[in-house]
Amino acid sequence: MTATADFLKGLPCYNENNFTRFHSDASSKVSVKRPSVYLPTKEYPSEQIIVTEKTNILLRYLHQQWERKNKKRESANEVEEGGSAKKRPRLDTSV
Repeated sequence: MTATADFLKGLPCYNENNFTRFHSDASSKVSVKRPSVYLPTKEYPSEQIIVTEKTNILLRYLHQQWERKNKKRESANEVEEGGSAKKRPRLDTSV
């Protein structure tokens, strides 16, 4: 015998008695739940390329918050400049 035949000699697939107790009863099967499947509601072009952002989610969030804060400051400064200013220019120039 060859080395391959010697290796395969004792495997269970060659012994029919290993499968004598196997019964394929349909009644003994447990109902298998089918996995949920995503069904798209819109047709998207096949050429569409999905690209993920390389910046970290936390960093992106912090940058957005910082930009919102700066916009609020800038808009508050514009309102103050347009209305009455807190500081008034000095009228006496002889000092």
